[in-house]
Order: sequence, then structure tokens, then C-alpha cells
Amino acid sequence: MRRQQLKVLACVLGVATPWLLMAQSASSDETYTVKSIIPVPGGLTSFDIAFVDANVHTLVLADRTNKSIDVVNTNSNTLIHQYTATPPFAGVVASPGNASGPNGVLIVDQREIWATDAPVQSTCSGTPIVCTTPSSIKVINLKSGAMIANIPNGGVRRADELCEDVRHEIVLVANDDPIDNFLTFVDTETYKVIGTTHKLDGTDPNFKITLSPMPAGTTNVAADGIEQCKFNPRTGSYYLAVPATKVTTGTGTVPGPGVVLKISKSAPFHIEQTFTIPAATGCTGPQGLAIGPDHQIQLGCAGANSVIIDDRTGAIILNQTGEGGADEVWYNPGDNSYFIARSSAGKLGVTDSGPSPRQDADVTTTIGSHVVAADMVTDQIYVPVRANTVAGTCSTAGCATLCGAAGSAAAAAGCIAVLKSNRDDRCLAQGMPVLDHDDGDDPVFMRARCEDHDRDDHVAERGDR
Repeated sequence: MRRQQLKVLACVLGVATPWLLMAQSASSDETYTVKSIIPVPGGLTSFDIAFVDANVHTLVLADRTNKSIDVVNTNSNTLIHQYTATPPFAGVVASPGNASGPNGVLIVDQREIWATDAPVQSTCSGTPIVCTTPSSIKVINLKSGAMIANIPNGGVRRADELCEDVRHEIVLVANDDPIDNFLTFVDTETYKVIGTTHKLDGTDPNFKITLSPMPAGTTNVAADGIEQCKFNPRTGSYYLAVPATKVTTGTGTVPGPGVVLKISKSAPFHIEQTFTIPAATGCTGPQGLAIGPDHQIQLGCAGANSVIIDDRTGAIILNQTGEGGADEVWYNPGDNSYFIARSSAGKLGVTDSGPSPRQDADVTTTIGSHVVAADMVTDQIYVPVRANTVAGTCSTAGCATLCGAAGSAAAAAGCIAVLKSNRDDRCLAQGMPVLDHDDGDDPVFMRARCEDHDRDDHVAERGDR
């Protein structure tokens, strides 16, 4: 990294340059406690994905309760906007399944919110089902809340999770319902869908899933659900978690294992590799996915355990015992840790990424908290918490949550809880830039790299060219 970039970044962040330049040794286990809670006007009974862009100290949350994107300033930890859309977000839809919205959300170019949405169900009819107003990706101005674009992508159920190749300005979007079962690629400059949708049902020759081992007599492998994706600047490919497959042989169709798909960054888009996740690991379905350092990918899994795999081979690096039942996961390079949102357990799994990854103590959250995101500048961890009036949140009426004490108005309303560690490693694992740039610049490191990590520094400095 160029010295000039480092000085500029230090000034922008308002931090002292010496600790940016000096690597410090890793601390012992970090303990996370609630620093503050952020009330959500209108309450919070249903939500989906959260995303933090530390460049603009902003968290965005897909809030189905209020049919909005909730915008939080992560410096002050205050909710500053609840942006709605035109046409409106679907909100909470009880039936049919996978028809609520907003769902996935991210910040593009530090100035736009991209959020996925479900179709207007009243416009859907026929066999097969067709929606006059199909699933879409809505683009909202981050500063003003004005609608920039509504991009239909043809689904009869929700458009769900999404991720961006920042350098090439392309967003991958997944429609996860089996009725849809496809991927869409969208240009963030033109707001146009690139080419056509890509089915994961085995009919698209560029998106055929190959299991290892492939069961004898297999004639087709289809995705059974689509979950979190991330672009990996280290390999120049998208990675996508598929929690399960359906395997068709001469004797019928049976459930198959979960996989991670490595997908090309440019058209013709295609699967480059398929990593089969063995059920014997205790990961019975990869759902969350986060890119970590040193060729690590964190998978948050259904089943008993979660796992960290190698982004080149799919080999298991760490079997995270007892960290299953997870949805969204997040890697925070600020403190070199993974966070695993374990909704049904009401726990947040924490793993130090290394150089030899190791599990830290779980953090008690609240049942139903399936989402996590972190600000890598402040090292604050954000966990949305639904109201304790929602079925399944409490075993007894009016229970305590991260939002407040049992019987309190805060617990009954829901909130976004802010967690903070009592200590901070203050170093960056090799291989991952802290702040991405969308204008072709080299990635910039906010913190010094840990002394133990040096094998992939040249990759992190070079970025994906």
C-alpha cells in the first residue's frame, strides 16, 4: 500500500497513524457485551439481512415490519432514516412462503442502497405462475431516500440475498424459492440485468452442479434453496452457499448434500467449481457465507456444527463444534473474527480466524436473531432483535431480550443491539483489504497486518486485477 494512501486514510478515520503501521500481537479470547440498543420506530417483528459499510459509517437493515430499509449511523448508533420504496416493499406476507420483503440489502458505491423484494402477489396468476409485477431489486439514494431504480428480475417469489463484485460493478442476486431457483447479474452503473437469468435446476449448461462424489446413475442435480453469497477478491470469483440439493437418478429424486458454488466474475457466467460439504462434518447445509483471511471461507450451517473451508479446494479447515443452526455470518477484519448468527439457539458464535482458527465463547443473544453485521472501524457488532411478542422468541410471556428487561417496553418493541468487545486485537489478518474501492484503486488497509500473517500480502495489496 502506498504511504500516501495510508496517511489519507488515517486522517479520514481520525485515528493515530502509529497503530496503523505497527502490528500488535493477538489478544486472548474476546468477550462481547451490549454497549447500547437502537430503538426502531414502529417496532421490529420481522426483518432479514443487515449490511455495514464502514467507509460511510452506515448500517442498513431490511425491515419487513415497517416495509422499509432502516439506516443507522454507526458512529452515533442512532437510527437516522427509515426509507420506503415506490412501489412499496412487500412487507410481511404470511402466504405464500418466500413472498415477504425487503430481504437482501447492501450499499453500493457508498451512495446507494440495493434491496431485494418480492412480487406483488395480487398480480400473480396462472399455471405456471406469472406475476405482472415480479420480484425486483430496488435502488434507493442513501443520502436522500429517493428512488433511483426498480429493477424487475422475473421471479414469482422473492429476490433474496445479493452480493457485489465491487471492482467490476456487478451484483449477483439469488431467487431462492424452488419455483424460481435462479441467479441474476445486474450492472450497477446501468441498472440493467446482464443477459438472462441462470437456473440452478440443472437445465442451464453453464450452471450444472457436480457433486463429489457423484452418486451412481445421477442424471441431474438441482439446488434446493440458495443462501448467502460473497465476491472473493482473492480468487476473483463469487462464492454462493446452497444449503441442499436434489439428486435425480434412474430410481427417482432424493435429497443431496449442501454445496458451495464458485462462480465466474464475468459473462458468460458459469460455475467454476463445486465444493461438496460432507454431512459427516455436522454441517448439514451451508447457509451463511463470509470471506476471511488466508484462503478461509466461513460457512454458517444448519445441523450441529458450522465449518471453515479453503476457498481453493473446499477442504475443511476447522469444524466449529456446536456452532450450527446459523443463518447470516460476518467476517470483521477489524478484530479478525467471524460472527455466526445462531437464530434458534439465541447465540452468536465467535471464532478468531487465526493464523490457526479457534473458537471463542458464544455470546447470548435472543432467539430469532438470525442476522449479524460489524463495523470494522469501530469494531461494533450489530444484532437485530425481534419483539418478544413474536411467537418463538420467548418460552415465557414477556421475556427479557437484548433490547430490555422482561416486561419492558423495549423488549416488547424489538431493537438493534450493539455489541462491543472488552479487548481488541488491533491487527488485520493477511489477505483481506479492510476498505474496498469501487474506482479501481488498490485496496487500502485500515490496520496493520498481524505479524503471523504474511503469505498472501501480495494478493491483498494487488487486489483483483
